[in-house]
Amino acid sequence: MGRTGEIIGIWHVKASCLPETKLAAVRQMEKSSLPVCMIGDGINDAPALKAARVGIAMGGVGSDIAVDAADIVLVDDEVKELPHLFALSKHMMKTIRYNLTFSMGLNFTAIVLAMTGILNPVTGALVHNAGSVFVILNSALLLKWKMRYNDKEVNIVHGDEAVYEKVHG
Repeated sequence: MGRTGEIIGIWHVKASCLPETKLAAVRQMEKSSLPVCMIGDGINDAPALKAARVGIAMGGVGSDIAVDAADIVLVDDEVKELPHLFALSKHMMKTIRYNLTFSMGLNFTAIVLAMTGILNPVTGALVHNAGSVFVILNSALLLKWKMRYNDKEVNIVHGDEAVYEKVHG
């Protein structure tokens, strides 16, 4: 499991632990104020999944208890989906920040224009609703988002460890 961590850039990996060891490790790491992500699939992982800042369960073969304890569930049980999940979450946060900035700016402008008498109440309501529709449509674009690899290709290494290996091409 150490090789997996090295390849994907995780510098602290613990593997083959008992449930209480997993939970103690997560709690100890959480005390250091660094965010902790726990990935697991079984009933033995549930306490640590719940204690971590982010718990990711492998849902296809994972236990129902682990799935209930996790914040995120990977339905197809593929570790290779983690980079996509992380990239999608970063893109989602950018979209949320953009949507908040846009809607706050639009609403602030509409309020100022309404206070000065330039916008009447009906037009103000239409502007507000149009902004809401824009935010919804912009958020819906996340459904079609695909991870881009730019100058890097990602190969899946099969064997004892299903991991990503970065190849510069």
